[in-house]
Amino acid sequence: MALSPPKYDGIMRPALPLWSSPKTRKNEVVVELSHTQPPPLFPMGLQNYVSPHMWETRVRAVTRMASQYSKPVLERSWMFVAMILTFIAPIVAYYDYIHQFDNEQIDEDRQNQIIWQARLIALLVTVGLWIVMFLPIVIWKYVGRVRVNKMVDRWAKDDIRSASSYATIPTWKVTMPGMFRDGIVLVVSFPASPSSFELENLPPYIAPPSDAAPSYEAAKRFSGLQGDGKFGEIPLYNDAKEIAA
Repeated sequence: MALSPPKYDGIMRPALPLWSSPKTRKNEVVVELSHTQPPPLFPMGLQNYVSPHMWETRVRAVTRMASQYSKPVLERSWMFVAMILTFIAPIVAYYDYIHQFDNEQIDEDRQNQIIWQARLIALLVTVGLWIVMFLPIVIWKYVGRVRVNKMVDRWAKDDIRSASSYATIPTWKVTMPGMFRDGIVLVVSFPASPSSFELENLPPYIAPPSDAAPSYEAAKRFSGLQGDGKFGEIPLYNDAKEIAA
């Protein structure tokens, strides 16, 4: 079977899915990662802060470690079993407790007491199932987040040790996958570019610039209206002949 040729973008690079394209904002780059997809291209917004080799190495490390704590199929199956048990187990516990008193002669007050006891047992069974079924997943996700955060902190320390005195250091942040999804969000923040020069930000000992001098054409028109050859203390000339004279 013949394979279709790869698609290319405007600068002859293989076109990747939209999800894998880094999104560059004002002072950060946001990209979604997945172990089932190829790593994204090196974002040009980070070329002054991160080398392409560092980008590829860290992206692969984040994807590999975070994916160990994201199993959507297993999570869905586990949740399905938990829902069935949460629905069935309290009912079984309720009627099992009531049936223990079938052969006894009990009055109405005792019957009401047994019913409330059975309801309490059903509630305790439900809470116990929630703890048993959901607590392992919560702990599992928490351990993954702690491991990834430690890895990112180690990168920050390495960047500080290897950077020069006045170098700017980007900040890496990873958002772990949630339940039923394997998307990993990587955010790399870098210092914002300096804003445009504003006169109000000048120190008080620097005087603001004076009004700009009028252009030659404006001064010439003004001299024609006044009828003399001066604009203030500056002599004006009507044409090049007077200048030559």
